[in-house]
Amino acid sequence: MNTWEGTPMIYTVTFNPAIDCVTHCNDLATGAVNRADAQAFYFGGKGVNVSFVLAHLGRESTALGYTAGWTGAALEAALDDAGIKADFIRLSSGDTRVNIKLKGTIAGTDADEVETAVNGPGPIVDDDAFDAFMAKIANVGEGDFLILSGGLLPGMPVDTYARILDALANTGARMVVDATGETLTRALPYKPFLIKPNDEELAEICGCDENDVDALIAGARDLQAQGAQNVLVSRGGKGSFIICETGDFMDAPVIKGELVNSVGAGDSVVAGFVEGYLRAEEAGKSGLAACESAYKLGQACGSATAFSPWLAPTELVEQLLAQL
Repeated sequence: MNTWEGTPMIYTVTFNPAIDCVTHCNDLATGAVNRADAQAFYFGGKGVNVSFVLAHLGRESTALGYTAGWTGAALEAALDDAGIKADFIRLSSGDTRVNIKLKGTIAGTDADEVETAVNGPGPIVDDDAFDAFMAKIANVGEGDFLILSGGLLPGMPVDTYARILDALANTGARMVVDATGETLTRALPYKPFLIKPNDEELAEICGCDENDVDALIAGARDLQAQGAQNVLVSRGGKGSFIICETGDFMDAPVIKGELVNSVGAGDSVVAGFVEGYLRAEEAGKSGLAACESAYKLGQACGSATAFSPWLAPTELVEQLLAQL
């Protein structure tokens, strides 16, 4: 059971949020004018997705990071409409990125529907803007969660996450790091509460085959030995596994269902794990029992997103959780 007083705060950090423009167009012909069958806009980015899923689960969070230009203003307005707190730093130049997701069949082929993605770069962050961000997190305290998700903006050094964790090392805050490569490994000495690599990312870090389960488990244990408390490894259609803070191992097959959307599934797992852990603590659980509850809700949230056009509908999360 936790030893701090009051309700922990949750802060999600997305340095490079995005507006996804998802366009459906069958018989796509390159180098020609095409007519879309449907188009939709989704406001997200890694940590923003986590905030959306937490809101669906009834948990309040504050979204932090950077926005810029009219696209940034549109993203902030969307979060406000969804009832999600946001405290972004507005950059004076550039624009919050727009990602193009083009789905459909290709003219002249018999192939099934495919998706082509073109992701924008995002604005540039200078030292003053980063100092302003560090001031934003000065009040993160004992028991709070700070969830660092996704890539860095142009101009941000690879040790950015490590610098943030170092600044909060003695606060008692619980850090979640959902990143790749050196950005992740540099964060490990600061003992993050949770890291969530997928199998491909873990294989790259530990230099093993992503299909070698024993090697992946050994790699996850090595990351835990380097400092991570809980190591959750997602494996797409092969399920997932976790090395809990207690050292216990659990795995689970993928939940059966029709894949509709893979965007945000990993972020949904993170949101579900944090929410599940908090629910367990509120019920007086700790250690392995808390980790098991968190892992189950993480699975349900990730699958609910995968089976839906957008992020983890509440009713579907509860249905899937009941199956576990």
